[in-house]
Amino acid sequence: MKNIIIGTAGHVDHGKTTLIKALSGIDTDRLDEEKKRGITIELGFAHIPNDSGYNIGVIDVPGHEKFIKNMLAGIGGIDFVLFVVAADEGIMPQTKEHFEILSALGIDDGIIAVTKTDMVDEEWLEMLIEDVTDYFKGSFLEGKPIIPVSAATGDNLDVLMDAIIEKCDRENKRREEKELFRLPMDRVFTMQGYGTVVTGTLMDGSVSTGDEVLVYPEGTKAKIRGIQTYGKDTDSALAGQRTAINLSGVDKDELKRGDVLAYKGSAVSTMMLDVKLKIFNSADKTVLNNSRVHLYTGASEVLSKVILLDRDALSAGEECYAQLRLEEPIAVRRGDRFIIRFYSPMISIGGGRIIDALPAKHKRNKEEVLAGMKVLDSGSIEDIVLAKAGERRFIKQDEMAEELGILKSEMNEAADKEIKSGRLIRLSDNTLMSETKFSFLKTGVENLINDYHTDNPLADGIPRQELLSRLSSKWHIDDEKPLQALVKYLIERAVIEDHGKSIALSGFSIEYSEEQLAIKDKIAGMYKEAGIEVIRTEDILKTVGDAGLAKAMLEDLAEEAAIVKLNSSYYIDNDAWNKALDVAKSFSGSFTIAEFRDKIGTSRKYASELLSAMDNMGITRFNNDAREVIGR
Repeated sequence: MKNIIIGTAGHVDHGKTTLIKALSGIDTDRLDEEKKRGITIELGFAHIPNDSGYNIGVIDVPGHEKFIKNMLAGIGGIDFVLFVVAADEGIMPQTKEHFEILSALGIDDGIIAVTKTDMVDEEWLEMLIEDVTDYFKGSFLEGKPIIPVSAATGDNLDVLMDAIIEKCDRENKRREEKELFRLPMDRVFTMQGYGTVVTGTLMDGSVSTGDEVLVYPEGTKAKIRGIQTYGKDTDSALAGQRTAINLSGVDKDELKRGDVLAYKGSAVSTMMLDVKLKIFNSADKTVLNNSRVHLYTGASEVLSKVILLDRDALSAGEECYAQLRLEEPIAVRRGDRFIIRFYSPMISIGGGRIIDALPAKHKRNKEEVLAGMKVLDSGSIEDIVLAKAGERRFIKQDEMAEELGILKSEMNEAADKEIKSGRLIRLSDNTLMSETKFSFLKTGVENLINDYHTDNPLADGIPRQELLSRLSSKWHIDDEKPLQALVKYLIERAVIEDHGKSIALSGFSIEYSEEQLAIKDKIAGMYKEAGIEVIRTEDILKTVGDAGLAKAMLEDLAEEAAIVKLNSSYYIDNDAWNKALDVAKSFSGSFTIAEFRDKIGTSRKYASELLSAMDNMGITRFNNDAREVIGR
């Protein structure tokens, strides 16, 4: 069955709740205070029975100006609006405010119900409909059905119902892929025998009993114990349904209106938003840079500062890019709509769309920032991926999918396309970066290693861990894993060379003076003369006098295959080492250290060092008191 959510809108006491009761048989005013005062205070919910195969949920919102924040908690998730204007009063203050809010929230369809027609004569009604038609000209409600109706007499209720069914035939814009499940909570309560229950409009995706979910922004784990849609138990719920979910693993006191129930990775918690903000056409106040406002998105309300990125003030009808810096975290998805109201007086002033849910902190009046915002606002998915991958921070592919609110398969397709074009690079840990960003980082790595070569001319490279630590400090990155992946990528592209424990620039070699070359030749000669008698590295260091120089020369001679490193304490002449290998391999079976010593003609001490090195290299294997050759 197709799932549709209708929201009411209109001025207080224009008959929204009475009309919904006439259509559904449900009184959405559930609070004693609502019944006593005769006005809606909290969100009300109903479903409209029909023979057309639709699940039609209704969110009835309060019309009184004092309860606009409650209206905002429910209106954002609707498919179309049932906009109510009373025939005896016409366009009123909350008519205008609700209309501005709906426009800012991107609602694009609706029906206008002119209620209480039994209270006016035909001439007045005709004039009122003309006024309503004129008021909505140029808006999303222009040309939409205007239906005079009386809940008291039942007049035209059938016509209104037919118009609702016709609207339900519209294309479903909600996405039902399970991965995208998200339910902003507009009610949290407990029921005896059930425990914690939350309700909300299932915005995207689907959910099933037994599923593990998270409560954002806190990240609390919970499990779906039971599901109800439209008063009936069910095993699953889909996007576009009013849904009640019984949770286990979390207490009511841990939850609040505005929290979001979602799968891990299908929403983000944030303290900052990049947005496109527009001030209502009817606004008589101006938003100044750094203004403090109430932000409403989904079912949440939070205080925020507005940072205007290209101007000092934003007036009626104007729009610009801005950054909202929040006073507490909320859970959102890129593309979500929002409304702002002044901190004081509490009046609705504007709204817009989130274009980046996890932005960097921006400086104002920067061309590159504004250019990036324009891409995030209106660019293709590939352009947006490239823009996000060009930011200073490291971001993995799955993390970007979460931030952009898209399927991982969509993310993979966009990334693969940009990698093939050469504009995007993917490291071994799935970190993405633009080619421009990579060039910047590559230069940084090369400069750092080059500086080390300059300061340490006799070292074959910078120690690997020191390189990672310096890069981490330079770029303010706590996690070294993406840095390790970057170094690996640069090694694979022959930008830098891996020397084991150290890293050098590609093609780097130690350059010795003539005097130092003479010392290096002397060391090689000492090993050649010693032959099978192993020389302690410590003695070489004493001979040279400069420990750094001696170590560099030993490593160079080993790389040139003049000598072989047995361990940190011993090297041996290469010819002598090959002789030792030949002797070991000459034994047809197992042999003892004494047998090896006698055959090679050296002391037990040196024989032991040689055989231990062979063990470590996998040439021989020690078993009890004997060895055997395993790597010939």
